[in-house]
Amino acid sequence: METRNLQYLTASVLSALALSPAQAQEAVRKYNVVFVISDQHKTSVNGCYGDQVVKTPNIDALARTGVRFTRMYTPSPLSAPARAALMTGTYPSTNGALFHQMLAPDKKGNIKRWEAGKIRLGYSEKLEPWGETAKKMGYRTAAIGKMHVHGELQKGVNPDYPQGNSMGFDLSDMRFYTFFPGAHYRDYKHDPDYYNRYREIGEYAKVRKGNQFNQQVRPTLLENDEDIFDFIVARQSNDFIDKCLTAKEPFFIHVGLEKPHKPWSTSQRFYDLYDADRMQLPATWRDWHDNGAYPYVRKGTHCPLTDTMEIKRTMVAYYACVSETDEALGEIMDNLKRQGVYDETIIVYTTDHGEHLFEHGFHEKHNMFEDAVNVPFIISCPALLPQGTVCDSPASLIDVLPTLCELLGGKPLEQWEGRSLVGQIEGEPRWDRQIFSEFYQDGFDLAFPGGNVPMRMLLDNRYKYVYTHGMIDQLYDVQADPDEMRNLALDPKYASLTERYRLLTLDKWEFGIYPPMKGRIATRKGRSVVSWEAVPMARSYSVWKSDTPVAADAEKVCTTQELSYAIPENGSKAYYWVTADWDLTRNGPRKEAVPMITDSLPPVMPVTPALHAAR
Repeated sequence: METRNLQYLTASVLSALALSPAQAQEAVRKYNVVFVISDQHKTSVNGCYGDQVVKTPNIDALARTGVRFTRMYTPSPLSAPARAALMTGTYPSTNGALFHQMLAPDKKGNIKRWEAGKIRLGYSEKLEPWGETAKKMGYRTAAIGKMHVHGELQKGVNPDYPQGNSMGFDLSDMRFYTFFPGAHYRDYKHDPDYYNRYREIGEYAKVRKGNQFNQQVRPTLLENDEDIFDFIVARQSNDFIDKCLTAKEPFFIHVGLEKPHKPWSTSQRFYDLYDADRMQLPATWRDWHDNGAYPYVRKGTHCPLTDTMEIKRTMVAYYACVSETDEALGEIMDNLKRQGVYDETIIVYTTDHGEHLFEHGFHEKHNMFEDAVNVPFIISCPALLPQGTVCDSPASLIDVLPTLCELLGGKPLEQWEGRSLVGQIEGEPRWDRQIFSEFYQDGFDLAFPGGNVPMRMLLDNRYKYVYTHGMIDQLYDVQADPDEMRNLALDPKYASLTERYRLLTLDKWEFGIYPPMKGRIATRKGRSVVSWEAVPMARSYSVWKSDTPVAADAEKVCTTQELSYAIPENGSKAYYWVTADWDLTRNGPRKEAVPMITDSLPPVMPVTPALHAAR
């Protein structure tokens, strides 16, 4: 693979080390950054990802001038947590922005749900968001369009934070899902009716009655394309880029598009691109209808539609929204080309999470099946990166900041939990790596009505494991079973592998809602003993041992129903973990006559922290 551009950058950065701070900063500023993120874009609904029906000429063109990732994953199949993770380079359990709406007390002490932008609660104040990182590198920064990051706060909105929290952006405008008076889509043309018509809410909610999925293929209630949110965002983004170029200021811009998120309504001209008869239903679209609903998938995610033509018309509506997104991206790409800076601009296109679009009979996201967590990701800069190449290495959106940092010659932050993708882009052998994704919400009414159920996925080059609190494990061979129709956790032959993945997934996963099991090591009569508190709903316990504090190095030493384990003399300096195996007593609605659910939500996570036995 061609690497001369990357080698050139590396050489220029190294030479910059001998310069003054101002000269060094100037030396690594050559490349501007345009980061474009849509909302809920299903990876396969892109021409460059193999769809023969969808019209995405601009996304496809971007892929031809850049690198397309096939195994990029979201840190959460839910917008707000995914976006805070992207903004900080950390998983939701690390940054603290766990929910779509944060839970916090109001002035009377009552717990309520808060939309983004009203309180500072969200990602940790100890973390540096990427706007601040880019500013320190000398960039003019902007975040235009949808952000939806809990922790962003306008100046003067909250008396406890009078200066607000701009997250390091010099310009913030055209917010959506975030309280942002004066710079919100509600304030567009000083007429909030645009926002209501676009979202089909308020007095316009009646148009969605009986048409939740826009299976009737109705156009948007907005009369003019120029008033559609994504086109406003593209226009304002181009204005910012043009001003920076005129002033000769390097720029780093976050462009937040809103489609193809629901409502799946757009201009008629986009519907006219598609014929419902050409839509191909997913092979698994009858799954939950034929085999029963999944207890570990939110009840509302099971789509009720069964009429094939209704489903195909819904797909037309979704595809049309994808084409709207593509056109908005194209307006920015065209402007960069007109300005003569396209080849020297790092352009990223991605989305916050996927969309099922009837895979398994589901709609939306909120689980760890592939179409919810796998996302499109393309990075292009012809003067710097390879063109028209594909990378199959597992990657996460928390890798974005380390990657951009390396490309721009910056210093990585210790807080980042991701890894730079530059080596994989250059063509290094595919790495052996584990990717995680996390989810915390209610809605699992088929198992635990009203309860918040944490869920975590671990993915490597061969398997996907999913832990859902109080429910059966999921283990899929992603190579042999890409549709994820065979849960290997149901097969006794995979019991040991499932249990190992459970340990690897739960180790160090602490987020304050459900604490880990309590365990300790004490000396009794000259012998060290691992002990732990009994856990309700546990059927048995497993003890794991490692000579290092790394769970991946651990081996299981016993399974027991007791609450202690006597450490042999040769294990006196080792590390130990204890995991619980849930006593699953309820079958749930699936056709398999297999217990899948505990009696009630367990009060703790089924793992202890690493316990050190050194004496």
